Amino acid sequence: MWHALVWALTAVFAAGWTLLCWLLHQLVNGPDWQALGDGAWLEWLARWRLPAWLGDWLPLGAVGDLQAWLVALGPWLESALTYVPGLLGWLTPLLWLGWGLGLLVLVMLGLAGSVLVVALRRAPVAAGANVAR
Repeated sequence: MWHALVWALTAVFAAGWTLLCWLLHQLVNGPDWQALGDGAWLEWLARWRLPAWLGDWLPLGAVGDLQAWLVALGPWLESALTYVPGLLGWLTPLLWLGWGLGLLVLVMLGLAGSVLVVALRRAPVAAGANVAR
């Protein structure tokens, strides 16, 4: 049962991490950053919608908070891309490399949790055997 709990938590965190990386991928590849000018970012953001299935799973204020965060992030990303136009070509591969490394870390934490469950199960048995002698 404890192993299932450890791996269920790992799966939940992996799903959240994957969703976050997918949303960042949509943000990086959604608008045409080279064609956007002053104010076009806000127009694109007003047209952008989360998928309906995702909106059902998020808390009520999360979508508004996400849009507020994107309003603050967009001009910064626009200005960064004007200084380094080649950055856009590197963002998607770097994003998915980060996703893979993050998922690897989560799997390693799941393995460590399973090892910890086994170690904690054996510890009381070993302590009881020492007391009986």
